[in-house]
Amino acid sequence: MKKGHIFLIGTIVLCSVIMGLVFSSKASSTNQDAHAKKKVETNVTKKDVDEKSPGLTVESNGDIETIYSDIQSLTKEADVIFEGEVLSTKTKYYKDITIPSTVSQVKVVKATSGNIRVGDVLTFEEIGGFTTQKYVKESSGRDFPLSKSEEKQPVEFKVNGISAMKNGEKVILFGGKNKDETYSVIGVYQGKFRIEGDIIQRVVPKGDEGMYSSLQMNQASLEKEVNQFKK
Repeated sequence: MKKGHIFLIGTIVLCSVIMGLVFSSKASSTNQDAHAKKKVETNVTKKDVDEKSPGLTVESNGDIETIYSDIQSLTKEADVIFEGEVLSTKTKYYKDITIPSTVSQVKVVKATSGNIRVGDVLTFEEIGGFTTQKYVKESSGRDFPLSKSEEKQPVEFKVNGISAMKNGEKVILFGGKNKDETYSVIGVYQGKFRIEGDIIQRVVPKGDEGMYSSLQMNQASLEKEVNQFKK
């Protein structure tokens, strides 16, 4: 199952360090083929990371080799396809990896494909998410001054400007199953769609509009396409 690797090389302005990291969109060590690589420049900019708490955003920008340009390609790669609601999220850290991951508990609201049922809660892991300036400082290996209040200031890590899942979000997910029974979004973020009323669409990374579409459609059209191409 192709889930996607990301090769990150960049500079975090906040702490002026160079990162050379290899990430996989799968949540745990598996033997799945994963070939979506990225050469990424990473910058920190001041921005509101949510509506209530001002903070910093780490933007990791690059090109993914494997592009899932349509529902057919996503469906053929996915083990599960469903409408879900994010019940909770937590930040996860890996030794020697600077960028955190987000582990989300997602409740199945409507199952479209795969061995899942309505009411099941699936664990998804994504690259990126929320942490603090204290973590950024400690993981960078550099000693720059922070006040107590600054240490607690939230920092959001994004991949190509796309956020990891957040509490309460309603999403359509094309997921691949990992050996440890967790799931990953197909194509790092390409198999994640937002729901707005009856319309679903995925976020298009800035600058990628020419090769990567939002695949905006209504849910009935999505189900029709998935049923046509699913395993």
